[in-house]
Amino acid sequence: MKHGTLTTKGNKVELRFERRLAHPPEKVWRALTDSKELAHWFPARIEGAREAGAQLRFFFEEGDPGSGKMHVFDPPRVLEYTWEGDLLRWELKPEGTGSLLVFTTIPADRANVSRDATGWHFCLDNLEASVDGNPAAGFDKERFSALNADYAARFGLGSFPAFMLGAANRVADASLSIPGVEAYVFNGADGTQLTLCHAKSDAETGEQWRDVDEYVVVLEGSYVVRINGMDMHLGAGREFVIPRSARVSGRYTAGTRTIHARGSKPPEQSDS
Repeated sequence: MKHGTLTTKGNKVELRFERRLAHPPEKVWRALTDSKELAHWFPARIEGAREAGAQLRFFFEEGDPGSGKMHVFDPPRVLEYTWEGDLLRWELKPEGTGSLLVFTTIPADRANVSRDATGWHFCLDNLEASVDGNPAAGFDKERFSALNADYAARFGLGSFPAFMLGAANRVADASLSIPGVEAYVFNGADGTQLTLCHAKSDAETGEQWRDVDEYVVVLEGSYVVRINGMDMHLGAGREFVIPRSARVSGRYTAGTRTIHARGSKPPEQSDS
């Protein structure tokens, strides 16, 4: 199976690909490490010594270079290095006259997994073509879009992007009366408020009275909002508006992510 798979490793996730290639490990190893061979399939030019502990630089045609470090260089079996916080590991095992290539990566940001899976899928297709002596496939926007949508459906984002999770916006669980829910709040100049919630476990909120309208969208998982004693079950992709003056409580299943946008208080209710 050429598609990548995703597994949880502690508080991180691992993206894994397996490719069976009709060439011995020594030939595939050259494709993984030799600069001229890398140019056929790898997305950047790598500069740095091919030895454990070496500092690496990654260059694109445009933009600033990235940095990384070589951790394992064991020809023709294991190659492991970091690239801008992502761990990349390549393992080769002989299989008859060919070899099994196992590529795993632990991304620094879980929210990038679907995009990363699509990109590495294309890279591995081109690696396979390269060792077979065939030209790399040109970039196909329609295929990329379809494959990205496929991976997004398989994996989801799983978390909010790291740039949205600044410590200054982190809300303590006790403040929200939602133990088990990680939340980040962004306040608008006009008094509106946006809250990102990620349930780390099953969780339930206490009942509250809403003094402003609230918009809720469920990105992943399942959220039940109880309004004036009536349950509304919201799955991934559902959105809902909770009206002002409602009595509201909520129930999360573990892994659920929601966005809550609350309007500003009307003038007569504004603090003074």
